[in-house]
Formats: sequence, structure tokens, C-alpha cells
Amino acid sequence: MLTFQRGIVPIKIGVYQGGLTRLQETNVMVDDLKATLIKLRPEIDKKEAETQEMVVDLEKRQKIAAEQEKITSEEAKESQKLFSAVAAIKADCEEQLEQAMPLYRGALAALDTLDKNDITEMKAYLQPAEEIVLVI
Repeated sequence: MLTFQRGIVPIKIGVYQGGLTRLQETNVMVDDLKATLIKLRPEIDKKEAETQEMVVDLEKRQKIAAEQEKITSEEAKESQKLFSAVAAIKADCEEQLEQAMPLYRGALAALDTLDKNDITEMKAYLQPAEEIVLVI
């Protein structure tokens, strides 16, 4: 290796040549990357356009979803009101049924006390009383 003396600092040509070789290799790699980028640019642009379309479509869908969510929320409130009204009617019916059941059970028990002779006697009346007609 040649060494030159310039002032006090020695200069080594081999070190610079190695650096230049590295720079040339880097330039080749950069040129390859540029060529690849140029080839891929139309595809990248296409993908970017598709992405933009998807974003616009997504925004539209989000607006529709928000509107439907609002409608659904209102319908849920109405359904809850209707459910509450039905529950109140059901509770009232169950209460009235609980009051009527002892009378019903008593009537069934009274019917169980009837025998064939009682039924024959009731048939014999020309104008039976309302209670007899109700029982029959």
C-alpha cells in the first residue's frame, strides 16, 4: 500500500478505494430499488385508490349504522314500555286468577258431591232455578 505524507497525517489510498467501492455498491442497490419502485408505483397507486374508496364506503356505512342504531334504540325504548304495560296486565290477571281459584276449587268440590239422583231430580223441574241451570 502506498502511503503519502501530507503534513503529519498519513493518507492511505486503499482505505479510500474501499470506501469508493462501498459507495458504488450502494449506488447500484439504490438504482435497483428505484427501478423496483418505478415498477411497483402503478400498483401502489392502484392500492392507494382502492384504500381511499374503501374509506369513503366505510364512512357511508358508519353513517347508516349510526342512523340504524338510533332507530333501534328508539324501538328498544318503545318495546320496553310495551313490555312494562304487558307485565302490569299479566300481574293484574294473575292477581284476579288467584282470587277466583278458591271459588273455582269450591265449585268443583261441590260438583263432586252430586250423585245420579240429584241430576235426575234437576231434570224433573219444568222451570229450574238459575242456579240449577248454571250447574247443569
